[in-house]
Amino acid sequence: MRNNVCAVRRGAALIACVCLAAALQAQERTIPPAVRPYVSIDAPAVALTHVQLVDGTSAPARADQTVVIRGGVIEAVGSSATTPPPAGARVIDLTGHTVFPGQVGLHEHTWFASIDAPTGGITRLTPMNTSAPLLYLGYGVTTAMTAGSALPYHELNLKRAVDAGDIPGPRFLIAGAYLTGPSRNPMFRSAANADDVRRVVGYWASEGATWVKFHTATTRELLKAGIDEAHARGLRVTGHLCAVTFTEAAALGIDLLQHGLITNSEYVPGKVPDRCPPGNQRVQADVDVTSAPVQESIRAIVAARAAVASTLGAYETFIPGRAPLHAGALEALEPESRRNVIALQAGLAQYDWALPPRMLTKMMQWERAFVAAGGLLGAGSDPWGTGNLPGVGNLRNFELLIEAGFTPEQTVQIMTLNGARIVGEDQRLGSVAAGKTADLMVVRGDPVRSARDIYNVVTVFKDGVGYDAASLRKAAARRVGLD
Repeated sequence: MRNNVCAVRRGAALIACVCLAAALQAQERTIPPAVRPYVSIDAPAVALTHVQLVDGTSAPARADQTVVIRGGVIEAVGSSATTPPPAGARVIDLTGHTVFPGQVGLHEHTWFASIDAPTGGITRLTPMNTSAPLLYLGYGVTTAMTAGSALPYHELNLKRAVDAGDIPGPRFLIAGAYLTGPSRNPMFRSAANADDVRRVVGYWASEGATWVKFHTATTRELLKAGIDEAHARGLRVTGHLCAVTFTEAAALGIDLLQHGLITNSEYVPGKVPDRCPPGNQRVQADVDVTSAPVQESIRAIVAARAAVASTLGAYETFIPGRAPLHAGALEALEPESRRNVIALQAGLAQYDWALPPRMLTKMMQWERAFVAAGGLLGAGSDPWGTGNLPGVGNLRNFELLIEAGFTPEQTVQIMTLNGARIVGEDQRLGSVAAGKTADLMVVRGDPVRSARDIYNVVTVFKDGVGYDAASLRKAAARRVGLD
C-alpha cells in the first residue's frame, strides 16, 4: 500500500496487519440506507489537511496538521508540510477548523424526564430513542455509556439498532437497570440482599449490559456483592452513591464514581454507615476542599484506582441564573417540553432543591484536587429534564472544566482519552494517533482560544465515516420529549 506511514516506529508486523485490515474494510464497507442521508464523507482514504489538532493526550494544540484516514483507521498524523495525502485520497482542506478525538461520555441517558417544579420530582418519562443518538453523534460523542436506565430494554434495543446500522448514533455501552438498596423509587431495582444483587447482575450481563449502575440506598454489602459479581463476569461498576462513601466504594473496587464532590457523603457530619444522610448534596457546598480530611479522602480514592465522572453541566442546571439554555437544546425540545424547561429555569430560585452557586465552585475545586493527586477524571452529560440535553450537555462540560482551571487540552483529554481508559478502550479510542479507530469531531473555529467555538461541530467521524453534524441535529429538532 502506498504512503503507509502507520508502520513507522510501531512494529512492522503488527501495523502491517492493522493497515491490511483497514484496506480490506475500505473495500468492503457499505453504508446502510437508513444512515446514508447523514453521511457527508465516505471514501476509502480521506486526508484532513491544514487543521489545528488537539489529540486527546493533553499535549499542546498543533497547527497545520494532516490526519489521514483509511478504512476506518487513522493511518497517519503529522505536519501538513511533511504528511502528503495518499494518492487517490479525498482531500479536505480544514483551514480554520480544529480536530478533536470523538468524545467518550460516561454518564449518558436515552430518556427525558418532565420535572415537577416545586418538588424536583419526575412526572413523566419519555424515551429518546430517536433524538438521543442523533444529538450525541451530532455534537461529537462517538462512545456513550448509559449510566443506568429507567428503560433498560429501550437502551439495549437502541444499541442493537445503532450497531446494525438501522439508525446513526454513538457506540453505546449499556449499564442496564439502576440497582439500589431499600427504595420506593419506581425507576430503580431495589435489592433485598447480596444474593439478590448477584442474581440481578448476572441477569443483565446475560441480556447484554457491560456496566452496572448502583444508586443512593446501596449498602456496602450490596455494593461489594455487585462489584465482585460484575468483575467476575467482565463487567464494570459505576455508582451515584450516598449510603456508601466514595472511599468505602473505592476500597471495595468500584470502577467509576459519578458526580464528584456533590454525592460524596463522607463529608456530611454525623454520617452513619450504610445510611444516606439527609444533608447529602447540600452540605457539600460548605466543605473545605483544601482541608486535611478531604485531601486524605481524595488520596485514598486515587490509591484504590477508582475513576470519577465529572457532570458539572448537569448540576449547573440546579443553580438559579447559572445555566445558559443553549439554542441547540431549545431547538431539540418539542414545544411543550421546551416551555416546561424554560419555566423551570426561570423559577428555579424559589424551589427547595435549587443549589447555591458556591456548590459548583466547590465541585470544580474538588475535581482539580482529584486530578492533581493523580486521579483519573472523565466526563458525562447526565441529561434529563432540566435542559441539559445529550451532546449539548457534553460540550457544556468543555466550557465548565476550563472554567474550573483545566487547560483546553487537559479538558479534551478528560472528555476523550480518559473516558476511553475508564471504559477499557484506550488502545483503540480516545486520541488521534496512527493505528487507532477514526473517531473524530471537526469543529469550525478555535475552541482552544475561544471555548464557545466548541459547539460549532461540522463533521463527526465514527469508524472513519464522516457524518454531517447539522443534518443529525436537524433530524432531532423538536423530538426530545416525544421520542
